[in-house]
Amino acid sequence: MTPDTCRDGVPLCESGPVIGGNTDPGAIRLRGRDTELRVLAGVLDDARARRGASLLLTGGPGRGKSALLAHLRADAGDFTVLHCGGVADEADLPLAGLERLLRPLAPHPAPLGEALTRGRVGDRLALSAALLDRLTGDGPLLVCVDDAERLDSPSLDALAFAARRLTGTATAIVFAARDGRVKPGSTHDLVPGVPEQPLPPLSERALHDILTDRSPVGLPASARTALVRAAHGNPAVLLGHLQARTPAPEDPFPGEPLLPVRLRADLLAPYRDLPERTRSLLLLAALDEDVPLHLLARAAGTGGSAADDLEPAEEAGAVRVEDDAVVFTDPLVGRAFAQDAPASARRAAHRALAGVSDPGTEPVRFVRHTAAGADGPDAVLADSVEAVARTAKQAAGRTAAALAHERAALLTPDPDVRACRLNSAAYESYMAGRSEYAALLTAKARPLAATDRRRALIDLVDAQIAMRSSNAIDVAERLYGVGRDLIPHDRLLALRTLVRSADSASLAGDPVRHARAAELALPLVRPQDPDRVRMAASFLEGCTISFRGDYPGSTPLLREAVRLSEAVDRPSELIWGGVAGLRLSDSLFVRRANTRAVELARQAGERATVPAALGFLVFSEFWSGRFPSAAGTALHGLRVSRESGQTIWATQHLASLAMIAAIQGDIDTCRIRARAVASQAGENSLGLAAALASWALAVLELSRGNAAEAFFRLRSLVHAGPGHGHPTMRLLTAPHFVEAATRIGETEWARTSLAGYRRWADSIGSPAALALAERCAGLLAPQDEAADHFESALAFHRSCGDDDVEHARTQLLFGAYLRRARLPGRAREHLHNAQESFERFGARLWVRQTRAELRALGTGERGPETPSTGELTAQQQQIARLVAEGATNREVAAHMFISPRTVEHHLRGIFRKLGIRSRVDLARLFN
Repeated sequence: MTPDTCRDGVPLCESGPVIGGNTDPGAIRLRGRDTELRVLAGVLDDARARRGASLLLTGGPGRGKSALLAHLRADAGDFTVLHCGGVADEADLPLAGLERLLRPLAPHPAPLGEALTRGRVGDRLALSAALLDRLTGDGPLLVCVDDAERLDSPSLDALAFAARRLTGTATAIVFAARDGRVKPGSTHDLVPGVPEQPLPPLSERALHDILTDRSPVGLPASARTALVRAAHGNPAVLLGHLQARTPAPEDPFPGEPLLPVRLRADLLAPYRDLPERTRSLLLLAALDEDVPLHLLARAAGTGGSAADDLEPAEEAGAVRVEDDAVVFTDPLVGRAFAQDAPASARRAAHRALAGVSDPGTEPVRFVRHTAAGADGPDAVLADSVEAVARTAKQAAGRTAAALAHERAALLTPDPDVRACRLNSAAYESYMAGRSEYAALLTAKARPLAATDRRRALIDLVDAQIAMRSSNAIDVAERLYGVGRDLIPHDRLLALRTLVRSADSASLAGDPVRHARAAELALPLVRPQDPDRVRMAASFLEGCTISFRGDYPGSTPLLREAVRLSEAVDRPSELIWGGVAGLRLSDSLFVRRANTRAVELARQAGERATVPAALGFLVFSEFWSGRFPSAAGTALHGLRVSRESGQTIWATQHLASLAMIAAIQGDIDTCRIRARAVASQAGENSLGLAAALASWALAVLELSRGNAAEAFFRLRSLVHAGPGHGHPTMRLLTAPHFVEAATRIGETEWARTSLAGYRRWADSIGSPAALALAERCAGLLAPQDEAADHFESALAFHRSCGDDDVEHARTQLLFGAYLRRARLPGRAREHLHNAQESFERFGARLWVRQTRAELRALGTGERGPETPSTGELTAQQQQIARLVAEGATNREVAAHMFISPRTVEHHLRGIFRKLGIRSRVDLARLFN
């Protein structure tokens, strides 16, 4: 039989009977219904064991009842299967449903055959008993009844009678219905005495899995998330949207999905007979779920009580009235009311809601309803909506402001003004983290622009979106061109655009394009400009000079940028100040500036800025030994980057995670992440991320004692061009490069690298940088001079107090030198200190190196000291450190994006490995 329709994505015969079985259960794949599938499997098992079984599946339209019945039939390979569904048109025909269900088994013995033939119930008990005899033969039998609430009453009563008497038989009867009651709110069961299995809404994870199974390749992460949330746990919404979807796969999810016609009809079926006034109120409530009841009454203009008029809807189960709010029991029912209404009725309802909305205190509501209620473009109406945009931004955030600008644009007759408003909407959407939608808005705005200035502004927003998701070298060129075009129109905006161009060039590791942007930008600055403007200029010029290797020339400018950034309150300037701090090796300032940038960005709703601030914050955290915090920051940055469509920063955060894995000795994780970074960085010319990933692999090889591999990997960065390396990374990797080179006898390479690093360290005067320069000098110095350099390095480390990782590395290298110099006492002291630090960080491979040095001294572990944390996994290290700092299981779970139960599981393993019993013991161990 050919299926005549499709429900829940599974072809079904809705009205006709089905007999037989399906031996291919794998053909139907369900998501998020493991509990229900186990229950249904138990029903079949009971029937096979001649215990008989019955079940009622209940859930709203689209939840997957029909799909579960289809799966059950497919799984019942050794059963005879009877299946039918209730049909509303036959609900008044006695025994019509039973006749369809049993038709494949005809002819029937009396009195069953006679009753079915004549359509007369007669003796109910005799009929029901005859049905029970017919369904409980020798072989296993499965009866599936879908849409049981639509079945005629005599058929349903007879089947319920049989379902209650299956004990000792090989028969299973499974019903599926919208509700377990005859009517919503009724106390009378639909099929009394039959166990009920409700189908709750699917979890978001299950809906994401369905999208993965069914959606086009390339559906953006933000579109997936929006679509899943809009589905409210109903898979039919997802599948209906995908089947009707016409945009290209890369287009963003446009908003609220249109419900499939069949689903909409099923959702509204119980409410078709509600009074007209009640349905009018429900339409108003559906168009604005947050509207208070008293405003609903004013908008309806009925003159009566809205609560009284809503009573029929409450009795029918559509809504409930809570205090001064109307709440739909199923959000999809409200959407169905809104989408089912004629367009003219919807516009009238929107106008009524706009009339009771205050643009000052309720800007979003006013904008949405004013625009939706308009019959067409209207300049006066557009101006009133545009005027509310600033209020909307302050009251409800950037997404609301974007909505106001966009709605104003739709009402604007003049093309150039419409382009301006669309571009404003695009900018606010982009800053709110909706990059894909912002790009769609700029594409709509560009053909409407009538002036060079307007076109340049649109190109600027579009290029800034691309800066987070496209090839860095291409974006640097685009921003350079936009900045040049803006110079005659807006000097300060042109300056910021050119700084952005330099930022993209820096991400690419391209000093030439960086210098070209600076050359065009710096003449735009005036002495009387505000601090934030002069700060940006100092930052840009300082970075440009630093890229050339003129560290004495760049240092004063970078320090001026740091000083001026202390007083600014804009996230972008704080990030630039943090980058200047990185070039000065001031990790304390970098952490402070970028932490503040993240806070300000969140307060201002600038989700687009958060990934970059987190990216630079990670640098300051992992080099000072704050690994749990660094890993949490990088993971958070990775998630936020992906959610907001910022693939550039997702790659950068993944590179940071590769470095953290390298320091902690997690070999497989480091390599997997580094390979992913290399692929993504190659596509987008991300020299900074590529260099960081290569550095991570070199650190990993050094930790494993493979100096030659580390040397060749770092040497490849020396000549790596834009998109593959980075000048600053060549500088910062020098300490590891010198160590690897000296281990394999490549002293000339080591001396050349140290010379450049020494120039930088001496110029900035950072104790942390000077410590590493002295350590490198100790590695290269003659036997009788090396100790002085190492002692000097340790003194600088102690004065810095914020470079714990490198401090421990210096102690390890000094201890190894002292062992070779046959000074075991001094060597043992430094090696033990290094070991304790590495264990605290969870740097397992460096712990192993330190232990090997101690064994070479004839010394094993220190006596009865605290147990080593070096055997913990990287994730256990993070959890242990956070718990030791006083975090609860729930706080740790939120920080690491795992469940509290997973945290508890890991804590038990941590306690077992460390031989401790409590959080107090853990705090003592780590503090």
